[in-house]
Amino acid sequence: MTAGRTSGKGRRTLVIAAIVVVIAVIAAVGFILTGTTLTGQITPPRERLLRVSFANVPYMDPAVGSDEASSVYFLNVYDTLVYPNKDGTVKPHGAEKWEVSADGMVWKFTLRKGIKFHSGRELKAQDVIFSLKRMITIGEGYGYLFKPYVDLEKTVALDDYTVQITLTKPFGPFLITLVRLYIVDSELVKQHIAEGPYGEMGDYGKNWLMAGEQDAGSGPYKLLEHKRGESVTLVKFDGYWGDTAPNSPTKVIMYGFTEPTTIRAMIEKRQLEVTDQWQPLENYDAMAKIPGVKIAKVPSAMIFYIMLHTQKPPTDDVHVRRAITLAFDYETAIKDIMPFEKRPSGPVPSMLPGADPTRKPIERSIAVAKEELMKSKYWGQLDKYPIEFWWIAEVPWEERVALLFKLNMEEIGLKVNVVKVPWLSVVEGMTKKETTPNAVSIFVIAHYAEAGSILTSRYHSAATGTWEQGEWLMNPEIDKMIEDALATVDFNQRMQKYYEIQKKLDELAPSVFVYEHVVLRAYQADYIDYPAARGEVLPIAEYELDFRWFQVFPEKMPK
Repeated sequence: MTAGRTSGKGRRTLVIAAIVVVIAVIAAVGFILTGTTLTGQITPPRERLLRVSFANVPYMDPAVGSDEASSVYFLNVYDTLVYPNKDGTVKPHGAEKWEVSADGMVWKFTLRKGIKFHSGRELKAQDVIFSLKRMITIGEGYGYLFKPYVDLEKTVALDDYTVQITLTKPFGPFLITLVRLYIVDSELVKQHIAEGPYGEMGDYGKNWLMAGEQDAGSGPYKLLEHKRGESVTLVKFDGYWGDTAPNSPTKVIMYGFTEPTTIRAMIEKRQLEVTDQWQPLENYDAMAKIPGVKIAKVPSAMIFYIMLHTQKPPTDDVHVRRAITLAFDYETAIKDIMPFEKRPSGPVPSMLPGADPTRKPIERSIAVAKEELMKSKYWGQLDKYPIEFWWIAEVPWEERVALLFKLNMEEIGLKVNVVKVPWLSVVEGMTKKETTPNAVSIFVIAHYAEAGSILTSRYHSAATGTWEQGEWLMNPEIDKMIEDALATVDFNQRMQKYYEIQKKLDELAPSVFVYEHVVLRAYQADYIDYPAARGEVLPIAEYELDFRWFQVFPEKMPK
């Protein structure tokens, strides 16, 4: 037999061998494609489960809730017209484009076609109008962002895919506030209207939505189960129109508890992927020692203020307030009490557009503080005017800040009475000028990604009587400056006006800026990709928990 030729028997052998190889390949392909095991059974795909703890279970109605858990639920279950960018601007989301009149009063949004609600209905312009009117009419949750500005009579659906929103007055940050306008399935909600206070709309479907038996959204996740007071379970919506991460969770459980021992045990047993941000520091330290667990440090648009009552002696004197801001030991407050926190340079969180980038934190000086105090009308009789300082009973570490404040003020001759007060009593006490203390320590967060949000809630007279403003500033010049900035449509001009407001506040010294809050969360780094943990952070609270951008790798979970 010569090379290149094969006998008949050899050819038959090669043919049989080839057939065997083909059969083997087909079998292997079938095994790969179907997931069939060697015993012939089907192996289901592994569930990508993400479990996160919160301080409470969400309110289920997007016209009602505004707390952290509720806001996270809304952004995952409902769509909005726009979505935030890292720089505080927005990009198209439910709306693919928009235009605004030269005076900033009329906005037209063209909706993206083909967005499906979880019910199967297509999202239309009338759903947007219904959702906006419903939110403003119910008047809870984030409705306050729109109520002062939206003209409901002139806000209409021009056609199925065009929404026209008309304002009663110019509002420069209007576009960014729309990240809080969660769009509901109007037809589905109308089917569940019961008797209520809203005229022909009855209860606007509020009782049905709050019951949590079904959602009315079009977001990347839909409601599977609501255990009242315990948890909310979401599953991935296969009909979602937008992008998601390749290995995004197929199921998410939002737990409504923060008990430290329970949280630590669940993390250790791999029964929880991401913790809440409210754990004691010692619990984070303990969880950081668990193999595979890391602590994410996420910047936020939140500042911890010591609010100084500007209409109660002795803090009604600007020189006393300036002395306080100069005498407080900021470095010790961070180093010895909250070492993960950041030092703020002023009243506006640094991540917000409108925070003055040229500002520097105040430098402590006992000598200069005493000089300011000597200019006060209370000089020589300060012992007659003790400063009452409230700290929040539910936040134990705040006592250490209060005691540091007391120690620092005694260095310059100010007497301080430190008082532990339950949160609800703080809220009640701050409703009246007479019952608000000289000083109270509170975290306040921006409600939308711009300086105007925090400046309004913290220093405009309209916010007096709320827990967000213990200063009772009531300064007509500040009010006018804030209103003028908010009415400025041009972005760059509006930013400059925010800078001027911050400079004016320096003169008035109404607050001590203690911490720019850094959110801490323990998470399972071995098998979870948590975007915020690697620096992917948006300047709006809760968007760090947009679950569609998480990735879960169950095969990497430690045994």
